[in-house]
Amino acid sequence: MKKMLPVLLWDVLPSIAAYYLLRWLQVAEHTALLAATCVGVLRVGQVALKERRLDGFAACTGLVFALGLILSFLTGDHRFLMVVKSITTAVLALVLVGTCLAGRPAAFGIAKRFGAEDEATAARWDALHAAQPAFRRVYVVMTLTWAAALLAESAVRVPLVYLLPMDVMMILSPMLLIATLVLLGVWSARYGGRAERILSASPRS
Repeated sequence: MKKMLPVLLWDVLPSIAAYYLLRWLQVAEHTALLAATCVGVLRVGQVALKERRLDGFAACTGLVFALGLILSFLTGDHRFLMVVKSITTAVLALVLVGTCLAGRPAAFGIAKRFGAEDEATAARWDALHAAQPAFRRVYVVMTLTWAAALLAESAVRVPLVYLLPMDVMMILSPMLLIATLVLLGVWSARYGGRAERILSASPRS
């Protein structure tokens, strides 16, 4: 959790905070999306120049807002702009599925980044991921579960946008996503114990 907190504060929260702050100030949707995208891009650039690496979390957050910005130009309808959020969430879910198809499930990369104490430990995790199907399966299942939950959340939001008043959905929409992420976090912490047991049982090199 200590390793995760700086990532949330510096890589994820700034873009989200910029968007919702501007919307709270009644700034136009397009402007708020553009600002959130720029914040994500600036963070990616900062990390690339300072640490010579790609910040995947900031890049992903910026990409989500950038996609929302592009889609928002298709229409000025406020309800459709709300649906755009479901589309971006669904695209993120598909990206997660893609990481599994590529053989590097996103959950494994996240767990390794925040769970491996040093490069030797990270290398050991990579070796275990390559050699142990049970270990690999934990992160495939975890990543696919995240994808399924995000797809379900985006699917639920779409009909609600057209059934409920906009004032209600402005509050309910972010709450749906937050609740989904919280539930995923709790489940992942418990399910991830399987990987920890495999790690504990495997011999250290």
